[in-house]
Amino acid sequence: MKKRIFKTAVAVFFLVFFVPLTLMAAYGPPWDPKTESPPEPEGVRVAVATDLHYLSPELTDNGELFTEIVSGADGKVMLYIDALVRAFAAQIAEEAPDALILSGDLTFNGERLSHEHLAAILSAVEASGVPVFVMPGNHDLYSGNAASFSGEGYELTNSVTAEEFAEIYGAFGYDEALSRDEDSLSYTARLSPGLILLMVDVNTYSYAGAVKQETLDWAEQQLAAAQESGEQVLAVTHQNLYAHNPYLSAGYIIENSIELYELYCEYGVRLNLSGHIHLQHILDSGDVCEIATSSLAVSPNQYGVLSFWDEGGGKYETRSVDVSSWAEGQGQTDENLLNFAEYSRQFFRNTSLNQALSEAAGQENASELAGFYADVNENYFAGRTDLIEWDDALEKDWEKCSFFIGIYLASIHSSEPGDFTQLNW
Repeated sequence: MKKRIFKTAVAVFFLVFFVPLTLMAAYGPPWDPKTESPPEPEGVRVAVATDLHYLSPELTDNGELFTEIVSGADGKVMLYIDALVRAFAAQIAEEAPDALILSGDLTFNGERLSHEHLAAILSAVEASGVPVFVMPGNHDLYSGNAASFSGEGYELTNSVTAEEFAEIYGAFGYDEALSRDEDSLSYTARLSPGLILLMVDVNTYSYAGAVKQETLDWAEQQLAAAQESGEQVLAVTHQNLYAHNPYLSAGYIIENSIELYELYCEYGVRLNLSGHIHLQHILDSGDVCEIATSSLAVSPNQYGVLSFWDEGGGKYETRSVDVSSWAEGQGQTDENLLNFAEYSRQFFRNTSLNQALSEAAGQENASELAGFYADVNENYFAGRTDLIEWDDALEKDWEKCSFFIGIYLASIHSSEPGDFTQLNW
């Protein structure tokens, strides 16, 4: 009897330990621990980008006026926006997430031609097998600033209505929606079994920036239905649910965000995606977490990738668009495209420097002040406040010479530093 037990134990030991080692020796491990990360759990991957501010190349010659406007603006790489968006679309098609969400400000200033040309680019993404879901931002509808630029002048051009927006982007959410709100461009769609997308639009109305009561009622109906069927909801807005910077709240936060927040809490919505503020940031109230992805048009030209794992949990991380590799593959010879990350970084930095030098005019250390401000801005917008090297003396000098920049720097410095390009849950 003892011999039989011993033989059985030996056989079990052989099967449990020796056979797996033999198979690993013969075929190798499923991944190389020296050069690779372990494979991620099975689940759903969703890419999210925002504030593309696409402008059709047919609407600008990148002439004197247009170059002057964008060089003095907020750092968007508008001179290369067509190349950037095409490189982004190609990268998404190659990475093949389960869906792509674009959370508003799709165009520069709501130009109809820009919408039509962007829809054509997105059609190629869908043709690759990646479903695309869009919503409007505050720049996309009824714009009186839609224009074409040539040389030293410009001409106003057609914008789009809410109805025209839904028609142009019908294939990207509106035609396959589970439900559409009659009072806005809000809708729901199924991202995967058990995961519902709730797109809450606040830019259709004449008083853009607030959720109409009718839309809140519609959203509650969708959330109640999802809760009853045991499905999770991923919510998306263009404007922010929270103040990601205490100094930048008016015009950035949804006016009646508290009502939407309470609705999320009541029905267990844990995550809201937004944009609008152009900087990368994550804020968690303990009930609802909001990820504000930075503008694709601003250095480091990044988008987010969400992973929802079947076994529970997930993660968010940002990735930058590899414009240089795309440009090389297209046979481009423009050095700015072939070295795009550095071009974009320097372009954004130059806009910060120009703004700072204007504010610090007459100061003996104006150059040093401007450099400090540009350093802070670069890391802040990239979502890496943990990398900011603070100089208390220069910060105090800014408080003395510029009310705006002084308060702005203080608002960043007083916030908890962190790496807001990633999140695990």
